[in-house]
Amino acid sequence: MTNTLSTRKNLIGAVAFGLLTLAPNIQHAAGAEASTSAQSVPYSVGAEAGTTGIGANLGWRFANHFGVETGFDYFDYTYNGTIKDDYYHAKLRLESVPVNLELFPWKKSSFHLSLGVLINENRLTGNGTGSVNLGDGSQPYAGTLNLSYKPATADPYAGIGGNLYFDSAHHWSLMGALGVAYAGDGTVSLTSNPNPEPAALQNEKSKVQSYAKDLRFWPVIKLGVTYSF
Repeated sequence: MTNTLSTRKNLIGAVAFGLLTLAPNIQHAAGAEASTSAQSVPYSVGAEAGTTGIGANLGWRFANHFGVETGFDYFDYTYNGTIKDDYYHAKLRLESVPVNLELFPWKKSSFHLSLGVLINENRLTGNGTGSVNLGDGSQPYAGTLNLSYKPATADPYAGIGGNLYFDSAHHWSLMGALGVAYAGDGTVSLTSNPNPEPAALQNEKSKVQSYAKDLRFWPVIKLGVTYSF
């Protein structure tokens, strides 16, 4: 599962580069927005991709300085990798729904702060088959280990975002968001067939729990295209 962290880092780097490219233009776009009331395009719908998966978003700017945003993101893939030197065939499913309050410091700008909750249904499942080193590793375990990891369902979220509009009517835009969700330590389940010594199984579970701590703070980086009306 070292591949998971590597893949995530590559994705974060690629999307972050796009967001950094967008960021300098948001304030420039704010000046262009001055000719259009923020209330003239209070609703938005869009498609997005990033570290939470691929999906859609909905927004409503119900006042000059306040709005709400939600959506749905999903993605899954399977891979082979290791956790603390033990080999697993695993599947990572990304599935989440953001529910955020958006705070707009400037009424003529799309730049905003986001505070809310990420409804997190991400799951990591897998199995290790063959010779797995449990306990002190002196006697490899020849059997099957079934693994599952579940983060906290309601994750506090904080971030920033903005839009770069393509047209003077402020309908089409490139959106970007950068933030972090706190998923907690999560719940790790590890079962086996046949059953090894309880202490050896607990040792392996502790190793998986240690790996899961890397997933406590989930970076949320998104780019997408939106239509406002």
